[in-house]
Amino acid sequence: MKGKSVVLILVLLVVGLVAYRIVSYNMAKRNIEGSTEEKVTAVKTFPAGRGDIEEIISLNGDIRGLREVDVYTRVSGKLIKKIKEEGDSVEKGEIVALIDRDEPALGFTKAEVKSPIEGTVIRYYVDVGDSVIPQEPMPQEPVVNIAYMDKVKIVVNVGEKDISKLRKGEKVRVSVDAYPEENFLGRVVKVAPAVDPRSRKLKVELEIENKDHRLKPGMFADVEIIYNEHSNVLVVPRIAVLEKEGRTILFTVDDDSAKLREVKTGISDEEKIEIVEGLSEGESVVIEGNYGLIDGAKVNE
Repeated sequence: MKGKSVVLILVLLVVGLVAYRIVSYNMAKRNIEGSTEEKVTAVKTFPAGRGDIEEIISLNGDIRGLREVDVYTRVSGKLIKKIKEEGDSVEKGEIVALIDRDEPALGFTKAEVKSPIEGTVIRYYVDVGDSVIPQEPMPQEPVVNIAYMDKVKIVVNVGEKDISKLRKGEKVRVSVDAYPEENFLGRVVKVAPAVDPRSRKLKVELEIENKDHRLKPGMFADVEIIYNEHSNVLVVPRIAVLEKEGRTILFTVDDDSAKLREVKTGISDEEKIEIVEGLSEGESVVIEGNYGLIDGAKVNE
């Protein structure tokens, strides 16, 4: 009797263990299936549209007059009069200042300091009453600086990796802190024939229109050399495009599902990228939630 009881207990334990495992397996399966069904990725999309896109080289440099000249006295003496003040316009050959000669034999006649170019008086290096001496035979301080400012120039140094992108005549866009909302346009006018062996950089001269003289010599400028531009092309935000297994891809959304698209891209800037093949205007591309996304995944915009 005792033996039968033991056998019965063992049978009940085995049956219970089997039943427990069956129930556990079914519950786990339902949980997995349920979690798969409920897996939805939140995404943000943006419509592909047409726009302009540029590739640029960003640099900076100091603004200078297109032509700048330091003017020296030809005689020794004292500066006694500034006929032209700083900021005044002058013609070539026009008298800028007068020097009282230190030559008794000439009756202390006044010598004229004339401008060798058309331009604007930028600065005086000496003041009225100061002594001035000719530049020869020893270098001396100039009397005045004059610059032609209807156009200004900026000399920049371009690194080796960007040299192949440079061409004479390329567009230039310049901005300065004094006019934060404005851009000033110009061109590349000179490209040095050789790289400086010390800095490994190439000297490039830019010329910018400045009819209103708002750009002043000595200003610090941010420069963009535009070496490639495409107008009215299909573009999307750069963050929409990914590299996956050697392919360039992005995701669109169709019927609440992510659709992987392989695309061919063109030029890009910091924000946008050109789409040459694989996408049509107006289609929405995923710009948030696309990392780790797979083709066919359920999404919620």
